[in-house]
Amino acid sequence: MASGLKRTFKIAGWVIGIVLLAFLLFLLAMTQPRFGTPVANALLGAFGPDGSRVERAHTRFPAVLVIEGEGLEVPGRVSAERIEAQVNLFGFLPLVSWLSYLEAENGSVRIEDNGESDGDGPGLKSARAIVDKVSLTSVTMQVVRPDETREVEIETARGSLRSGAFMLEARGAGARLSFDGRTSEAFSQLDGAMRLRGENFSDVADLAGLAAPDTPPYDMRLTVDIGPDRWMLNVDPETRIGDSDLYGEINVIPGGEVPVVNADLTSAELDADDLALVFGIPIGVGEGETTGRRAKAARSAYERSGRFIPDVRIDFARLNAVDGTVRYVAETVTDSLFDIQGQELDFEIEDRLVRATLIYFDFEQGEFRGYATLDGTQSPAHTDARGRLSNVAFSNLSLSPYLRGGADGEFQVTTDGDGFREAAATLNGTVSIWSTDADILALAAEGAALDLGEAITLLGESADDRTYVDARCAAVVANFENGVGSLSPAVVDTNDSLVVVRGDVDLSNETLRLSVRSEAKDASLGTLIGDVAIGGTLRDPSIDPFNAETVAQFGIAGILASVSGGLAALPFIEPGMAQDAPCGDLLARAQSASADGQ
Repeated sequence: MASGLKRTFKIAGWVIGIVLLAFLLFLLAMTQPRFGTPVANALLGAFGPDGSRVERAHTRFPAVLVIEGEGLEVPGRVSAERIEAQVNLFGFLPLVSWLSYLEAENGSVRIEDNGESDGDGPGLKSARAIVDKVSLTSVTMQVVRPDETREVEIETARGSLRSGAFMLEARGAGARLSFDGRTSEAFSQLDGAMRLRGENFSDVADLAGLAAPDTPPYDMRLTVDIGPDRWMLNVDPETRIGDSDLYGEINVIPGGEVPVVNADLTSAELDADDLALVFGIPIGVGEGETTGRRAKAARSAYERSGRFIPDVRIDFARLNAVDGTVRYVAETVTDSLFDIQGQELDFEIEDRLVRATLIYFDFEQGEFRGYATLDGTQSPAHTDARGRLSNVAFSNLSLSPYLRGGADGEFQVTTDGDGFREAAATLNGTVSIWSTDADILALAAEGAALDLGEAITLLGESADDRTYVDARCAAVVANFENGVGSLSPAVVDTNDSLVVVRGDVDLSNETLRLSVRSEAKDASLGTLIGDVAIGGTLRDPSIDPFNAETVAQFGIAGILASVSGGLAALPFIEPGMAQDAPCGDLLARAQSASADGQ
């Protein structure tokens, strides 16, 4: 019995020895490319997709678990001119990668993105299961989505994906990315310093599965802390968006149906044209300012259009990719069309519904506060907006030198449309503006009254010595219906004349049909009879002081001149019989117009 057991152990020992020897010989043979290459191709053919192959492969002696290869091709998955990897036999255990390290040069990797996060930041969980340390050079990452394929070129990547130092240099979506920081598996985190530079930030946001508006060229510097439940991005003050600085915090909550982004951002100094592009408004930029291809193309198209309202449509599909809140404050504003000194914009986004809880503009004198709700769930989108102008100086509204003083105003409007022009053509509601301390340039007032006698005496005034006329009151009420705004009417009452403006503005084709009627309060010589007609378009208005009444006035003057030359002046004498306007009633009507329209 004992001898039989001894023989059994001896046989088992020989078998184990032979197996170990065979395995050792196999490992030694694998160090030779002439043996390692066909074995590797056999394994790729058995376990990889059809067509998988490697031109040359072998293990490294004496580190027989280190695999070197050239010309790797796994169709639709991976390719590389050269790879080197160390296999970890304990890769089946939790928190252990199958490859201790991987080096790859001049290759590509394909990633299927179905819009679902692995809960561990930007794809770290799946990558960590495969490899710990990496050293990548010129590897193209293809991000495949149902509707498109985007590419990111990894120029250099060095370090550990699990725990340790990690750096990355990459480019894609029209941007360059630099990262220098650390990974931490214990907390599933990636943290460090990141720099993003590119043409339009919306392209990078789209690549990351988020949504952002178009921007001018940018150079963003951030400190990031990315974990499974929250991405915390701190924007450093060195960040530049166009010619504006930017700093603050952006928190992203991944997972769920869409990511939730909450941003609190500030610009110490905002260049107005940078923010205008964010909202699709192609205003001009000054010489030497930063501008990108999209801004130039938008401005060029606008200048060719002949229209005042830009042909810009909002892509509401972007709202499908994100919910959240945005608070943006500009402490100072430069190069503004309306001399805005500061501003604040607060937005809430949820299920393609955008609520602007505050749109605030601070002028050197006075302020504007507005509120809006944009419903992108409808097609076309529906917008409700209201706001109030409080004692804003006319000079801050770029109306100097024609008006001095301050203006108040209110509006309550609704629109339907995905673009600016479409929305303007469906505008409904009321806009009203009034003032009790306005001073009007005397030359403009007399010109509106067609008082040529007094206007001629004012033509020689210098810019520093202009004459102004006090306005007892001014009130404008415009009622909009399907894009047509009708004045009901506009009234300006000065010491010299009572000016009434009637007519309408059609925003669908941007045409003006206005008439200015003036009745003088003082006698004057050289006054024409009739209304001043304002026509043309918002982009190219025209003024015509001559009409049938004016022609008749010149005809009568000609007849009287045939009797006596001195009588020719009689038709041009204005006796000045106009009365003061009821300012109290006019102001009350203007102040209540928007409230009545609610």
